[in-house]
Amino acid sequence: MIMPFKTLLFPTFLPLLWLASVCPSMANVKETRQLIEEWVQTQLLISEESNQWRAEKAALVDLEEALSQEIEELNKSLATFESEESTLEEERAKLMVRKQDAEKSTLALYEGLNTLQAEIDKVFKILPAPLRNKLAPFREKLGEQGKETDLPLRKRLETAVAILQSIHLFNRSVTMERVEFTLDEDKSREFLVLYFGLGVAYFVNESGTIAGFGEPTEQGWKWTRQDDLAPEISTGIDMMNNRTLPRFLELSLPTPERIDQ
Repeated sequence: MIMPFKTLLFPTFLPLLWLASVCPSMANVKETRQLIEEWVQTQLLISEESNQWRAEKAALVDLEEALSQEIEELNKSLATFESEESTLEEERAKLMVRKQDAEKSTLALYEGLNTLQAEIDKVFKILPAPLRNKLAPFREKLGEQGKETDLPLRKRLETAVAILQSIHLFNRSVTMERVEFTLDEDKSREFLVLYFGLGVAYFVNESGTIAGFGEPTEQGWKWTRQDDLAPEISTGIDMMNNRTLPRFLELSLPTPERIDQ
């Protein structure tokens, strides 16, 4: 602060001294000294204000740089956010398309399952009693046709597929069962029955005196007595029980009736 004062003071201070020495009548020495002191104080104040302004200017420049950097960072963050938001919108749109496709697939599966359930109900009419009784609990899980059920769609599908697999396996196999039914309006009796899939069955009693065949109809299995088949059917029963060597059986096949499904 002293150096600026000397620089500013020297050129102006000499004329004032010269004026006071040359023209003592024009200025009082005391007044001149006071004037010089006031002038010096003014110059000091100007110097202090100038230094303070430089410091404030430097602080403002630093603040401006900091604010500019912050604005730049905010702009980058905003651009990133807008890019992410655009990406989110694209993902949301893709998810909506997948959701709509899933809803369409679910509706198609629901309608197909209802059709499949109706077919299962028709097939149930011609199932042999042992197989029908075995599958009845699974059929009950499907619920009534056209009515809502608490069973989830996936479980209903799994149940329907399990029923069809059991029916398919039975239809490809020769199965021996003990079945009770009425023959020729007589009292109900238990017979040994050989099922050749779902196409035909042959029955015989334990003593091998009563025999015959059965065939599926829309009202269930129809049993016809034909006692001369007893020896061959009994042989078939023995083969199923591993009591005799396997051989071809000579059994007549009934003419199948058409069953609309």
